[in-house]
Amino acid sequence: MSGFETRFRAEDDADQIRAAFYGFIGAHIGDVDGDAHISTEIDTQGPKLRVRLWSAEAMDAFLRGLYPTGRPDRRACYE
Repeated sequence: MSGFETRFRAEDDADQIRAAFYGFIGAHIGDVDGDAHISTEIDTQGPKLRVRLWSAEAMDAFLRGLYPTGRPDRRACYE
């Protein structure tokens, strides 16, 4: 799978993130050019919501829509 992904922690609003993801995909259905996935992961640090989109531009647009003012830095590295 190729694409760009980010993860959200348990304290983030999972319902809001899911709604934003499906709304974004619906609004950009003609632009989808690759993977678009949302999933839940559980590891030793707890649950995380993973979002994967087809391009850096798509991810940037998704995050701008999710956080229209004061977007947090989502460039954390997850291994």
